[in-house]
Amino acid sequence: MENALVIGGTGMLRGVVLKLLEDSCQVFVIARHRDALHALQEEAGAAVERLTVMAMDYHDLERLGRWIAHIQLMHGPLDRVIAWVHDDAAAVLRVVDHEVYLYRRSPWNLFHVVGSRAAVDPPQLPTLSENCRYHQVILGFIQESGSSRWLTHQEIVSGVYDAVKHPADFTVVGTVEPYENRP
Repeated sequence: MENALVIGGTGMLRGVVLKLLEDSCQVFVIARHRDALHALQEEAGAAVERLTVMAMDYHDLERLGRWIAHIQLMHGPLDRVIAWVHDDAAAVLRVVDHEVYLYRRSPWNLFHVVGSRAAVDPPQLPTLSENCRYHQVILGFIQESGSSRWLTHQEIVSGVYDAVKHPADFTVVGTVEPYENRP
């Protein structure tokens, strides 16, 4: 059974968490709001036995590191991390990478989900361990009938899940060009 950590798993990535549970993964979710985590647990149904949640702000780097170490000590090394982090992403990803590296010496996948701005202003990333396979997933927009719109929740879930199942260094869900056509 694969172990997956989803940071920000009650918002746009909630559907990705549920798909990972359908794949029989052990899933760990970090989010800020207890009510949203409780709703996710209820939605997981019988798969809730493979779902572990923690209400925390990922900016609390010390607590984040301790929790990642704890889940790996209890359940084994993480195989993949899906992180929807924007503010101070480099510091957060550095902590994630360090803690996974301590428990897993073989390659693992880090999927960094970012907004369309990353197409013109790429996020600053830390130097990651040699075993970390970094994948950037940009959430773009859709152009149709002469206008543009943001991705729907289902398009985000499908795009991110597809990127996780078929890892590439760089994936765009929707489009980011021309950038000035963003809604």
